[in-house]
Amino acid sequence: MTPIEGLCLMLIGAHLLGWVAERLRQPALVGHMLAGILLGPSVLNWMQAGPTFAAISDLSVLFVVVAAGLEMRMHHVLDVFRGKSSFALLVGFAISTAVAGAFAWLTGMALIPGLVVTLCLSVTALPVALRILSSFGMLDTSIARLAIASALLSDVIVLMVLGVVLSLATPSVGSWLPAAGISMAKLGALLAFVGICHFACLRLSALRAARKINSKYPDTVLIATLLFTFAFGALSALLGFHFVIGVFFAALMITRDLISDAHFEKLERTCEVITVSLFGPLFLAYQGIQFKLGALDNASLVVGLVLVAIASKLLGGYVMARMKSLPHQEALGVAAIMNARGVMELVVASIAYHAGLVDQGLYSALLVVGMVTTVITPLLLRQWLTKSQTA
Repeated sequence: MTPIEGLCLMLIGAHLLGWVAERLRQPALVGHMLAGILLGPSVLNWMQAGPTFAAISDLSVLFVVVAAGLEMRMHHVLDVFRGKSSFALLVGFAISTAVAGAFAWLTGMALIPGLVVTLCLSVTALPVALRILSSFGMLDTSIARLAIASALLSDVIVLMVLGVVLSLATPSVGSWLPAAGISMAKLGALLAFVGICHFACLRLSALRAARKINSKYPDTVLIATLLFTFAFGALSALLGFHFVIGVFFAALMITRDLISDAHFEKLERTCEVITVSLFGPLFLAYQGIQFKLGALDNASLVVGLVLVAIASKLLGGYVMARMKSLPHQEALGVAAIMNARGVMELVVASIAYHAGLVDQGLYSALLVVGMVTTVITPLLLRQWLTKSQTA
């Protein structure tokens, strides 16, 4: 099978099963992944993972992360970290992280695989949470505002820690302590450059507003914006991190004030169309192709990961909401939405797998966690809404 034939088959299968999943009131990404599992070695064995598909998967990850970053704003990230509410958000994140880390330690995982599992179980995908909240008409509620802030914080922290873990996985010095110091220094350098570029973007935004500058060439703006994100990705890779970390921070800095409302809407719409129609389904289908049912030889580990993933987010989300003075019933709603791991968990698991941080069995188990928690989130939220309305 040629690469073009394979891509065509992946896209047809992903969109078909994605449509079926949506008809069953499930997220389309579940169908996309199931299409890959069906086409891959686990079922039909029509397609195998290979370097061509891996390169396309990397490109897909890039656009998935750009689309996710465009839904956030750098000033929102800064507000979350420096606001008075940040302590409650950090406590909620710390609880889910501690529970996941304790499970990894109790099951005897090595340090690096245990860290990867902790990160995957700690993340909440902001784009998925936004879509679920929108589908339930809850975006303007206090529950949504708290859940979105917490998801934003968890995404940023998980991606930064993932960069450090990737650096630690292949230390160039003799012991872990110097390696950790070098990794943190590199992360500090990257964040310092992000700060400089963010300041420059703010100045350019103010200058554009003061002089009412508006480019007459929208395609040029689109190309320049994408090159900016790619350059940040290259810088991140140069420092020893994954390119995703740099791309994510670059996307956070792109705002309506910087490139104008019209250009931003065109950029956002273009990235969303490309991601939803092409790169998103391809990325998820390829994860399904890499999934190997035979590698899940430890059923108790898989079940344990799923249960801990759900319980840790329920506990962390509930405690966080109660610390923010939300009543018991609303805190349960926040706890439910925090389980939306979605594509961000799959991105973290995919990066870790390709970097050799986890083996095939653990990677396949993490894919199961991503699918199950994404499926269960709208079910939990629907059940919560039913109880709230009858209460």
